[in-house]
Amino acid sequence: MDATTRYRPFIYDVFLSFIREDTHRGFTFYLYKALNDRGIYTFFYDQELPRETEVTPGLYKAILASRVAIIVLSENYAFSSFCLDELVTILHCEREVIPVFHNVDPSDVRHQKGSYGEAMAKHQKRFKAKKLQKWRMALKQVANLCGYHFKDGGSYEYMLIGRIVKQVSRMFGLASLHVADYPVGLESQVTEVMKLLDVGSDDVVHIIGIHGMGGLGKTTLAMAVYNFIAPHFDESCFLQNVREESNKHGLKHLQSVLLSKLLGEKDITLTSWQEGASMIQHRLRLKKILLILDDVDKREQLKAIVGKPDWFGPGSRVIITTRDKHLLKYHEVERTYEVNVLNHDDAFQLLTWNAFKREKIDPSYKDVLNRVVTYASGLPLALEVIGSNLYGKTVAEWESALETYKRIPSNEILKILEVSFDALEEEQKNVFLDIACCFKGYKWTEVYDIFRALYSNCKMHHIGVLVEKSLLLKVSWRDNVEMHDLIQDMGRDIERQRSPEEPGKCKRLWSPKDIIQVLKHNTGTSKLEIICLDSSISDKEETVEWNENAFMKMENLKILIIRNGKFSKGPNYFPEGLRVLEWHRYPSNCLPSNFDPINLVICKLPDSSITSLEFHGSSKASLKSIFSSFHELNLFIWFLFLVFFLPLQKLGHLTVLKFDKCKFLTQIPDVSDLPNLRELSFVGCESLVAIDDSIGFLNKLEILNAAGCRKLTSFPPLNLTSLETLELSHCSSLEYFPEILGEMENITALHLERLPIKELPFSFQNLIGLREITLRRCRIVRLRCSLAMMPNLFRFQIRNCNSWQWVESEAGEEKVEVRYPNVLEYEKEKKEEGVLELESSLIKGSGIHIFREEGSMEEDIRFDDPYLSSSASESPSLLQTIALGTRKFSIAFFLFFSCFFILLFWFQSSKNDLIQLVFALSS
Repeated sequence: MDATTRYRPFIYDVFLSFIREDTHRGFTFYLYKALNDRGIYTFFYDQELPRETEVTPGLYKAILASRVAIIVLSENYAFSSFCLDELVTILHCEREVIPVFHNVDPSDVRHQKGSYGEAMAKHQKRFKAKKLQKWRMALKQVANLCGYHFKDGGSYEYMLIGRIVKQVSRMFGLASLHVADYPVGLESQVTEVMKLLDVGSDDVVHIIGIHGMGGLGKTTLAMAVYNFIAPHFDESCFLQNVREESNKHGLKHLQSVLLSKLLGEKDITLTSWQEGASMIQHRLRLKKILLILDDVDKREQLKAIVGKPDWFGPGSRVIITTRDKHLLKYHEVERTYEVNVLNHDDAFQLLTWNAFKREKIDPSYKDVLNRVVTYASGLPLALEVIGSNLYGKTVAEWESALETYKRIPSNEILKILEVSFDALEEEQKNVFLDIACCFKGYKWTEVYDIFRALYSNCKMHHIGVLVEKSLLLKVSWRDNVEMHDLIQDMGRDIERQRSPEEPGKCKRLWSPKDIIQVLKHNTGTSKLEIICLDSSISDKEETVEWNENAFMKMENLKILIIRNGKFSKGPNYFPEGLRVLEWHRYPSNCLPSNFDPINLVICKLPDSSITSLEFHGSSKASLKSIFSSFHELNLFIWFLFLVFFLPLQKLGHLTVLKFDKCKFLTQIPDVSDLPNLRELSFVGCESLVAIDDSIGFLNKLEILNAAGCRKLTSFPPLNLTSLETLELSHCSSLEYFPEILGEMENITALHLERLPIKELPFSFQNLIGLREITLRRCRIVRLRCSLAMMPNLFRFQIRNCNSWQWVESEAGEEKVEVRYPNVLEYEKEKKEEGVLELESSLIKGSGIHIFREEGSMEEDIRFDDPYLSSSASESPSLLQTIALGTRKFSIAFFLFFSCFFILLFWFQSSKNDLIQLVFALSS
C-alpha cells in the first residue's frame, strides 16, 4: 500500500442547488446566509435562468470544487431541466449530498408523483428517453438519501435551517488533522486502540491512555484515531502539547480553549482552574464528546481537565497520551496502550520512504539500510531524521555515516539525532540552536523578524533545510514554529555543554533558573548573545531581585527577550550591540541614559512603566569619543566626519516599535529619526494625549495601531504610502478621523469601532485602495454620497450606529447618486410600510449591510482641493515643507561649520586648541 495519501483541493464548502422561483427569497436565501455567518463558504448561483438552460462549464467547475451539495427539492424543482441536469451532475461527481424536501413528500420525488409526475410528463413531450431515464434515476437516488423534510405547519423553517447548519458545521469543523507523510505501521496500532475505545457502546464513558517514550509516535497515533472516530461524536477537541501549553499559559488557558471548542462560545474567562473544572463538569455532563489530551506530564492537568468519567455525557471518549505510565495509574485509567518501537520491516520501509521518497530502491543500498535500522532502534523519529539527512546520498556516504553511528551507543537516541546536527553547516547550526533553545512555539512572523535582525534574509533559507532534514516541523506563514521535543532536548543539550557549570559563558540562555542566577550574581560574559525568558519563573509570582549592572559584562548581547517575571528595578546599562529588546512589564520609566540604540531593530516594551519613547543615547558623547580617538589625525577626517557621519545619527535600523498597554505613556514624540520603521503600536495606552505630526510621514510604515487610547483627542494628518493596517478603534475621545494628505493605496480594509467621530473627512477618499469599510458602534451621523465613488470600494458595513444620514455633495463637488442596492431596497420597503421618507435618506444603521457590486461604477472622480487632492503627495503639505526645510537647514549648518573649521586650521597652529574649540561648539 502506498504510504502517501493525496487529497483533492476544494474551493467551496457547500454548493446550493435550488429552483429560483420557489425558495430564492425565502428558505434558500436564509439557509445561504446562515451558512456564511458560520464561516461556511457557499456557492449560491443567484441568476435567473430559463428552465431549459443547460449546466454551464462554470457551474460544473463549481460543483467539482465543492465538498458538499445541499439540494432543495421544492414543488417546481423538477419542472426545470436545468435543475435536473444539475442534480445528475452532482450525483455523478460523487459529492456528499444533503437533500432537503421542501413542501414535497420524499415518496413523490422517489416515484415521480404529484408535481414531480406532472413535470416528468411534460418533459416526456420534449426530451429523448435517454435523458428522461437519467433524470428519473437521479430523482430516485436523491430521494433514498438521508436528509431533511419540511412541511408548512409542521415546524419552523429557522429550526430546520439551524439543524442543517449544525450538521454541515460539524462536518467541516472536523477537518482532518495531518497525521504523517509516511504513516508506516500505523494501521495496526489504530486497530488496537479502536478495540479499547469500543466506540459503539453509547451507555458508558471510556478514558484510555497511550504511553511510551518520546519519539515513538504517540501524537501521530492519537491524530489518526481522532480522524477516524470524530464524526461519531456531538463535539470533539484535540488539545495538543498540554505539557508545554500549561507551563507557558497555565491550566486556566487550556480549560478555556476546551470549553470554547466544545461549547462553541468565545471569550470564556475563568478566575481559577477550580472554576474551570467545575464548569467542565457542569456544562459537558450531557454531551457526547471526544477529547484528546496530548503529552500530559502532571497530575494537576488531568485533575483540572478530565476529572472523572461522569464529567462527560454517555458515549464520550477521552484519550490521554503521556510518557509517564505511572500518571495513568494514578488517575485510575485502566484501558491503556503502550506504543512500541517499529519492527524491522516497518522501520526499513519508513527509512526508505524518508531517504528515497519511494518504496522500491537500488538493491545495493539494502545492506547499509538494514544496519542503519538496527542502530536507529526502531524509533520513528530517529528513522525520519536519519533518512532525511542522507537523502540523495551515495552508498559510500551511507557507509561513512554508519561508521559515525557505530561510535555512539544505540540506546542514546539523542546522540543519534546529534549526528544529523553535526552534518549541518555552521550557519544552519546557529539557526537550529536559536530555535531549539529559545524560539520553539513562537509565531513564524516573530521568528522571521528576529532572524532578520540577528542575521540577514539569506539565513531564512536555512529554515527550509531544517524542515527537509526533519529537525524542524513544517510551518506555514501563520503557524507557530515547532519541533519535536526530542529534537529540542538534543539542541538544548548541545548548547548546555558549552559551559555546564557556568551558564553565563554559554551563547544562549533560556532556563529561568540559569537566567536569574546570571542576573542576580552578575556572572554574564561577553560570550552571551541571546537571553530568552519565556517560561514562568515560579508557581507564585515573586519580585525578582537582581543586579541592575548585570548587562555590563554582556558586551555581545544581541537579543534580550523577557516575557515573564516581575523585576525589582530597571537596568543601568544595555550593550550598544543590542538588536532585539523585548521586555514585558519593563520596570523603569525610561531606557538607560547611556544606551545608544543605533543597532536596535526591534523594541517591544508592553505593559511597562515607560513614560516616553525618547532614546537617551547621546550623540554628543559619541562625538567626543570619536574626536578623542582621532585627535592625531588631520582635520580633513574631521571634516568628513561632520559632513557625513553626524547626519546618519538616526535610528536607521529600527523597524518594530511597540509600547502596548503602557499606562504611563503620555505622548509620542518626534519619530522622524526612524526612517525604516515598519510597525508602530501603542495599543491601550490609556494616558496618551499627544502624537507628534512626524508620525504621518514615515514612508515605510506598514502597521500603525493606536487602538484603545481613550484620552487621545486628535490624530495627526497621514501621508503613509506603505501603510497596510490602521487601527483606531476604541479611542473613545477621538472625535475626528485623521486627514489623509495623499493617495494611500495599500489599506484595503478599515474597521472602526466605538469611535465618537461624527463624519469622515473629505480627504478620506485618498484611501484609494479601500475595498471594505466597517463602522461599528460609532457616533457617525453624516456620510458623504461621494464615498460611493471610491474606486475600489465594494462593501460598506454599518452596525449599531445610532443614526446616520447620506448628505448631498457640497458646493464644488460633483453630485453622486448612491447606488447601493440593499439601501435602495431597504428604503423602498420602509416607504411602502410608511415608516421612512425617502427624501430624508435617514436609515437606522443597526445591523444593516451595504454592498456595491465590483465594477458597477466606471466613473473615476478626482478632487481639486490642493491640500486634500490625490496629488497632495506631489505638492507637499505645510508639514512636509517644514520637515524638508529642516533637513536642508541641517545639512547647510554642518557644511558651514565644517568650512569654518578648515579656515581656522590655517590661522591656528595648535591642534589641541582646535580640538577644544570643536568640543566647545559641539556641546
